[in-house]
Amino acid sequence: MSEPEFPVQNIPRTLREVDQWLCWKIVVEIDQKTGERKERKVPIHPRSGLQASVTDPSARTSFDTAFALYQSRNDLTGVGFVFTPDDPYAGVDLDHCLDAEGGFIWGREIVAGLNTYSEISPSGRGIKLFLKARKPDHANCRKDGFGPDGKGKVEVYDRARFFTVTAQRLDAYSPDVEAKQSDIEQICEWLWPKTGASPDKQRASRQASGTDHDVRYQACLKALLAMNVTDHNDGSHRLYVACCRCVEHDLRDADAIHCIRDYAAARPFPVTWSDPQIVTRLRDAEKKCDRNAAFASDAKSKVDAEEDVTLQVQSVDALLDNFPVLREPIIEGLLRVGETMNVIAPPKLGKSWLVTDLAIAVATGRQWLDTYQTHQGNVLLLDNELHAETSANRIPKVARARQLTMSVIGQTMFVDNQRGRLRDINRLEAYFEKLKPGFFKIIILDAFYRFLPKDTDENSNGNLTDIYNQIDQYAADLNCSFVLVHHASKGNQSGKSVTDVGAGAGSQSRATDTHMVLRHHQEPGCVVVDAAVRSWPPIEPKCLRWEFPVWLSDDLLDPTELKTERPARRSRPEVDPKEKWTPEMFAKRFVTEKPQRMTLVRNAASSAGVPFRIIKELQAHAEEQELIFRWKFGANKPVSLATEPQPVEEA
Repeated sequence: MSEPEFPVQNIPRTLREVDQWLCWKIVVEIDQKTGERKERKVPIHPRSGLQASVTDPSARTSFDTAFALYQSRNDLTGVGFVFTPDDPYAGVDLDHCLDAEGGFIWGREIVAGLNTYSEISPSGRGIKLFLKARKPDHANCRKDGFGPDGKGKVEVYDRARFFTVTAQRLDAYSPDVEAKQSDIEQICEWLWPKTGASPDKQRASRQASGTDHDVRYQACLKALLAMNVTDHNDGSHRLYVACCRCVEHDLRDADAIHCIRDYAAARPFPVTWSDPQIVTRLRDAEKKCDRNAAFASDAKSKVDAEEDVTLQVQSVDALLDNFPVLREPIIEGLLRVGETMNVIAPPKLGKSWLVTDLAIAVATGRQWLDTYQTHQGNVLLLDNELHAETSANRIPKVARARQLTMSVIGQTMFVDNQRGRLRDINRLEAYFEKLKPGFFKIIILDAFYRFLPKDTDENSNGNLTDIYNQIDQYAADLNCSFVLVHHASKGNQSGKSVTDVGAGAGSQSRATDTHMVLRHHQEPGCVVVDAAVRSWPPIEPKCLRWEFPVWLSDDLLDPTELKTERPARRSRPEVDPKEKWTPEMFAKRFVTEKPQRMTLVRNAASSAGVPFRIIKELQAHAEEQELIFRWKFGANKPVSLATEPQPVEEA
């Protein structure tokens, strides 16, 4: 939005001079139960440009800094003002109170009664008011049911919340932020009459906690993320336990709702819960839990919904009811959320280029290796072999090879070159604790062997199992998946099964969810990629050809033709230079109606004096013209060729 479209001068100077500004953007979410499309306003750190928490002081900055970032990035929707416990400001939000022409449907008396700086919300259908006041302790945050259709609502906040700011001021009311303590108390008493626990009792509870708002909020969020509670269909049980934690940390309704929203961003519920539904569960939790119990040394929660040590035994019926679907995929056919994947290849085969290509694929949501569809998300590459300058040189080369501009991955792919300041897998715990759960979809460790703790025996099944257990815990805490890049053992790998490829103990292939290996093909500069997968059907092995700086799919090669230790030499007859081969001649002479292994067909053509390069071209053209057809008999089975198409099996 340009300066004329965003009249900065309308925003009261008292707000612009306070360093409580950030940016925001709209993120679209789909209710998994109803399919309803819902837009969520996500706060963005004005310095890092990443998703922020409104309770994080470092995420707030000056108006000029936030506005400058907003103007420089097309993906940002606007700027916002953060309410904190330490400032004198509060906000009132009237939703669905204006019609399409900007006329009042309801709420005119509220705006006129407060008579403070008021502006139209981004949707054009609501009004936000800024005032100097403290929200009464007994008040909740939201009241629904206003307007002729009952869709209108009133929200009141004075902390742990940000208001979007449009500067589209309502000229009929005061241009300044006015002091309105008595008015806000009257409005809150009208919206939420004093019933139940008295304000004095609530205030005493907060004073007894001996902690400020931000400490309680962060402690509660940490407790929520540490929960290990099973969902029951719609996740209502987990929501109830989350509400219990909020009560035990003595969070007000507004703070509790916001804390549960932050938690749900990292650990989504099966369905989307509305604010009134969360408030209802908070009232249920108050019947069973003591406020401030989390900070009282002698207090013990009365609810046993979650214990430090609890049996997870459940009947098969309950298991199927609680887990009706598999985890969400990240790489179709290979990897799901919370899983780990090994990528194993011989030394100096281009593994780092391969995983850079993988990182870019996930960061953009495109296919990896022209085969495996990815689901877009942020990627973190922890590289302990390359210097930062080398990564900065390589990443643009891979992007250009995939016909991508750097702008499409500039804010979705992240790199930390740890060479020279290496942390082993155990010391990474403190590192990962600083990452926001759910922000990264995949974390890549390249190379895995350099993350192993000192004195770890790579050939010890016990040592490797402990390492993988630790990585599983990291994946659960961060709600992401891990990709581990490792080298193959010395010697020829063609005679080994997929799970036996990889230097070290055999437990590394059993402890992971996907064990992907690359082995040399007979054709120079080519490899065969195969994988053992846990939560997917078996994959078809495929061939890749190295075309600097990426691996490209080559469907003309037979994946069963792995490079052997001593490839047999074949004598070739003299080639008649006058004989020119055509796809028709190739199909008629070497392919029969009965399917034959592609290797045998190519060997026959080679024995007849056809150069191998021409054989592949002839086969490709013959397939394009439907003179010959491929027959496949399942994963890990050789491909065959025939002049008749393969029958389609009925389901």
